[in-house]
Amino acid sequence: MAATISVLGGGISGLSAAWYLSQRLPPTVKVQLIEGSSRLGGWVRSEIRQAGGASFLAEKGPRTLRTGSSREALAVLELVDDLDLRSQVVAVSKMSAAARNRYIYFNGELNCMPSGLASLLTGLPPAVRCLPRGIFHDLITPKNTPEGSPDESVHSFVSRRFGEEVDDNLASAVMHGIYAADTKELSARALLYPFWLADHTGKTGVIRGLRRVAKLSRANSARFSVRDSMERQDNESRRAKAPEFWEMIDEASMYSFRNGMQTLTEGLVSKLRLRPNVEIIAGQAVTKIQQGTDGMAEVVLADGQILSANHIINTLPLHCLRDILGDVRQSSLVENTPYADVAVVNVTYLAKQIEPVDGFGYLVPRASAGDSKALGVVFDSRALPAQDGDAGISRLTVMLGGPRFKSIFGDPDSVSSTVLEDAALETIRNQLGIQMAPADVDATLGRRCIPSYTVGYVDRLKNMHEWVKSQLNGRMSVAGAAYGGPAVPQCILNTRDLVNRHLNLDALDTPQNVTGLEEIISNFEYIK
Repeated sequence: MAATISVLGGGISGLSAAWYLSQRLPPTVKVQLIEGSSRLGGWVRSEIRQAGGASFLAEKGPRTLRTGSSREALAVLELVDDLDLRSQVVAVSKMSAAARNRYIYFNGELNCMPSGLASLLTGLPPAVRCLPRGIFHDLITPKNTPEGSPDESVHSFVSRRFGEEVDDNLASAVMHGIYAADTKELSARALLYPFWLADHTGKTGVIRGLRRVAKLSRANSARFSVRDSMERQDNESRRAKAPEFWEMIDEASMYSFRNGMQTLTEGLVSKLRLRPNVEIIAGQAVTKIQQGTDGMAEVVLADGQILSANHIINTLPLHCLRDILGDVRQSSLVENTPYADVAVVNVTYLAKQIEPVDGFGYLVPRASAGDSKALGVVFDSRALPAQDGDAGISRLTVMLGGPRFKSIFGDPDSVSSTVLEDAALETIRNQLGIQMAPADVDATLGRRCIPSYTVGYVDRLKNMHEWVKSQLNGRMSVAGAAYGGPAVPQCILNTRDLVNRHLNLDALDTPQNVTGLEEIISNFEYIK
């Protein structure tokens, strides 16, 4: 019987895992991609809508990707290269206003964040004036790391070292934008690890301790010198084959695709359908995974089918594991990871550049939460005008909910689209002063869409590593937004590392005993 690897979940992690498997496995080994809904792509979703004689893009999930030399950024760019999507990329120049101007909504006004030394010399807006004071506070405050505490909240950490204003005005806004969560709940050790490490390993505060962390980081990187050398060689080869594409990327701060981020997931699906050893099963939910009498893993589908697999890569959200694995009480990560509810409201106007400022958009910090129902607003047309073509429009996206969803809107399962759309329009009128009527308003609720890395996350991740090893006789690995970062680049890199670096695909008859968390956990270890 031919060997089989089953990938559970058809979001970006599942699709990329299936792709990397299809690249490495011979045609005799089967890859099954199983998605419970009829749609593949997960939270990556782009719609083309029409109103007032215009056709325009509405992004319902992630909307941009960062460039740079990090492994995460290069993993996505190389995937774009492999999928032949280079011609569909639209880039944002490093010199553009969208790249340089990011705002904080504070005291009823948009405060531009400093983007370099020049902006510091021209004066800081009110929201940012706490930052120099915070740096000075860290430099003069003796070490005050809580004894015996392996973690603390982002709010506690930032307030302790830099002052509460820095968290209320700045850090809380950034975390709203990334995690749609409250810094009073989020883990400093997980999300601010270099700063947390500087505080815990040094004797003189965070700023001075960062030099020591840099040395530790270099020592840690030396462990991966062979890997990094091979990846550099591969990237150099790609650059030689498509120089114009890589030159464009080098000049860009971020990018997307002409028809939206769904271009990436559709590209993966299209390529996977062409692979003779890949089977895509959509519209069939997984109801249970178990160990078969022959020692193999088994996947039970909603229609009663039982599929045998040599190995499973499980990319389903943590809350789904309760249903398909039964008793998960031994996994503290499964039991103690909340997910944020976020409403995305796309608003389109039949006029160009109607925003009062030019830039990517703005975020709302805790300090302004009493004046806003929104987490932030993205100026889509300003950020990626190439997506508008010749249309004379302005696209904005208002993000609502997150840590205050229930207190503002009530039960997410019963809130109406009209309520969300009205809240978005109220935000635009009150915070941006735009009074004209939009041509189109469309709300989409992301129910439990972003996992929250709450205090104690790193220890729970290590516990998850041991728990996964105990499941299905070592025939299951995990990947996805709950492990190592929820952003698209992190999900893609982690699945690539799992498939290309950790699974022994030449020995699928024996248990792999690979959880998928090995390299992620190593990022939270340091050489003393």
